[in-house]
Amino acid sequence: MEYQLIRSRRRSLEMRVNEAGQVVVRAPLRLARRDIDHFVRERHDWIERQRRQWASRPRPRWRDGDSCRDLGRLLTLRVSVGPRCRVQQDGDRLNVSLPAPDDETQVCEAVRDWWRCRARTVYQDSIERQFHWFAGRGHELPTLRLKWMRTRWGSLSRRGYINLNLTLMQYPLAVIDYVVMHELCHLEHMHHGPAFHALMDQRMPDWRERERLLKAR
Repeated sequence: MEYQLIRSRRRSLEMRVNEAGQVVVRAPLRLARRDIDHFVRERHDWIERQRRQWASRPRPRWRDGDSCRDLGRLLTLRVSVGPRCRVQQDGDRLNVSLPAPDDETQVCEAVRDWWRCRARTVYQDSIERQFHWFAGRGHELPTLRLKWMRTRWGSLSRRGYINLNLTLMQYPLAVIDYVVMHELCHLEHMHHGPAFHALMDQRMPDWRERERLLKAR
């Protein structure tokens, strides 16, 4: 089975299937390729289930009357012609005006830009609300970077960056807080072993329920 391999300074193997059905494997720098191949082969059935789930999901549409989510709230798109791009929320409506209202790609980009403009404030607030315990442990506040990521919700680099997926702007704040806490816990444990999960249990006892909300859509 073909897969994309990304090596990094990590201790464990991780595999994801993106919306295009591509298998992405992250592996330690020195792990033998035959061990990685075996890891992928053993998870063949799981990979196929993930691909079927992606295939069964309807493609998002960006037309007048369609819907999208913002911080978990369902909004109805009202797309109209206008001299320049403008996005404004009005109750349960998201008004989008732009020169080419029939171009779904442009409507999508307009909404994504709207998310990006607000995401830094939303994400930074979540980080700072949850960082106090880690500050007491001597950690420095990580620097936020916003990204569109196809296979990850967030990541923490050893250089002091916390990367958060802009797609999270579609989810409730409880889910955003979960992803942020997950990455902050990597300040203590750069792995997903028992110590990491024990810290998650300590800092956010209901994290599994929040994780289910993230994976439900």
